[in-house]
Amino acid sequence: AFLAQSMKETIQYDACDENSWDLIGGKYPLSNACGQLGQSYQDYHCSDEEKHMECAVDPDMSITAVTHAKWYGAPGPLFCGPKTEYSFTGTWDHSYECNKPWAD
Repeated sequence: AFLAQSMKETIQYDACDENSWDLIGGKYPLSNACGQLGQSYQDYHCSDEEKHMECAVDPDMSITAVTHAKWYGAPGPLFCGPKTEYSFTGTWDHSYECNKPWAD
């Protein structure tokens, strides 16, 4: 199912990486890279029949996606890194306008 969904999104959005699409409070959490819709990707495990293909989680790994969605307001590529380096991730606010001066 995972590979089928990946293939569908690859064709539909011309993306090799997962898109950030799970909005929370009208914003895209940067933590979507760790799981969307309440999922925790690092907690996924293979079935017993496929356990030999499972990789151990590397708690020190950092990785940045190459592709991302191109719709208006879409967040940039997903990024994931260790909590020891990134204790807070923030959000991507697609309604923010960069051409407006800062308000004091």
